[in-house]
Amino acid sequence: MKLKTVLFATFAALSITACTSQPTIPQLTAGVLQEVQNIEVYPDTTNNKAKLTKFEDKCVIEFTGNLKAGKVVEQWAFRDYTLITGGSATFALDGTSTATKFELHDAEVQKNFLALRNHFAKEALAQCN
Repeated sequence: MKLKTVLFATFAALSITACTSQPTIPQLTAGVLQEVQNIEVYPDTTNNKAKLTKFEDKCVIEFTGNLKAGKVVEQWAFRDYTLITGGSATFALDGTSTATKFELHDAEVQKNFLALRNHFAKEALAQCN
């Protein structure tokens, strides 16, 4: 009986030591801030989602959605609320794809960027400054 008690106490002490000596995980300065799903966009898509990701020098919104003719992926990079790059890729059901780089100064592009950005919480977007 004494041997069982000694072994139990030893294993308990080892497990407590192992748990308390693990290194702490540093807080990340980059990563996914927020994800939203099934937002209203034009053209109509199904099962769409937009993800706001923070990088060291910018934030990126990646939008994916299913169209009747395939799938679309858009990426919008910005810093301090200013759009710095943007583009889209469309993957058709027949296996073909097209890519488009957005003209950043076009009023319609800016309007689409702002509409998409407004789906995210102000607290998440504030981390992009």
